[in-house]
Amino acid sequence: MPYLFVGAGQAGCSLVDSVFSHQRVAQLATPVAFNSTIRDLQNLSNIEREAWYGVSEESGLVPGTTAGFEEEVTGGFGRDPEKADAALSGQQPQLIDAYQERFGEGTPPFAFLFLGLGGGTGCGIAPHLAEAIAEYGGPSTDIIAVAVLPNTAGQVTGDDGPSATRQATNAMYGLDRLEEHVDGVILIDNQRLAYEDAAEGRFNEYNDYAASAIVDLISGPILERINPGEYDDLDAPVIDLQDVVTSLTLDDGGVGYATLGRSVTMTRSLPGYILPFVGRKSVDGATLSRLAVSKRSVEDVNPADAAKAIGQVRAPAPYLVDDDYRIQVSVIRGLLDSYCPEVNIGMTLTKRNLASFTTLLTFAREDISRIAEIEDLAAEHAAGVTV
Repeated sequence: MPYLFVGAGQAGCSLVDSVFSHQRVAQLATPVAFNSTIRDLQNLSNIEREAWYGVSEESGLVPGTTAGFEEEVTGGFGRDPEKADAALSGQQPQLIDAYQERFGEGTPPFAFLFLGLGGGTGCGIAPHLAEAIAEYGGPSTDIIAVAVLPNTAGQVTGDDGPSATRQATNAMYGLDRLEEHVDGVILIDNQRLAYEDAAEGRFNEYNDYAASAIVDLISGPILERINPGEYDDLDAPVIDLQDVVTSLTLDDGGVGYATLGRSVTMTRSLPGYILPFVGRKSVDGATLSRLAVSKRSVEDVNPADAAKAIGQVRAPAPYLVDDDYRIQVSVIRGLLDSYCPEVNIGMTLTKRNLASFTTLLTFAREDISRIAEIEDLAAEHAAGVTV
């Protein structure tokens, strides 16, 4: 299994769990979940206990199979990332052993590290996890962080929840240290959810949206076991994870920050599900791509500020080879070309009656206003101002 998927804290582990809810992802990747709260680990549906690792203030790193695990991993760090940081300080050998135990022989060419940036555990432990991945895999392992920005526009956790300025301080504590150890960062902004949606528990739907987009980027034709060579007229460009890493790396070698966007449309009307040769619908590439960009995962980012872009079209064979139904990929490329000078488009097949477009738009950190906003809120917290 060529990829390593690591979850840090409640938000990070939940995202990895959502990724592994997709059929056959386990054939491509190995999950590992690190958290400080037993209840959150027990809520995971798709990551087995053998892949759990608790983080404890008293015991450091605790494998999920340890006798008395529930007593040692009791309840988080009170949203204090410095305490979580201290708990894993000096634990690099144990972390490397955990990766070796889970991944087996060899080292992963690619690793994804998922974390939330508003609480304590993910912010505090993620840099240690990334550093250990780099030591374990060496220079041949590329590391992509998938980081969830906190909603700083309004409280969604009740009156006793953390303030916006406190969440911002945690976010900057985690992000500034994490950047030293990763090749690129994909941002998921919880502020893209309206207050009412978040209060109604729609974070799970947002996780599913982000997870589906990640799966589209990593899986190519492999998960659906489709051999492109079976289609004589298919001459489609392919993107792989190395292309994703390249898209996340700025021209000066710096770490790029990307927004994620995905749109999906049905390729058959209802009668087409009953009679396979009727009901096929045309797919407008312009609409598909513009919708994906509009659903980008970061609040208030301007696509025209992007430095690079990558896109993946996934559709049934007729939409890639049949002149009557072919998706106008040139139109999709034209949209991304209008934003930035470096664009890479891939096309892959699916057996499902769906067409999707998934894109990453990569920016320099200073061109993302949400990060600047969070930095300002963190500065207010340091000055003793609570929002």
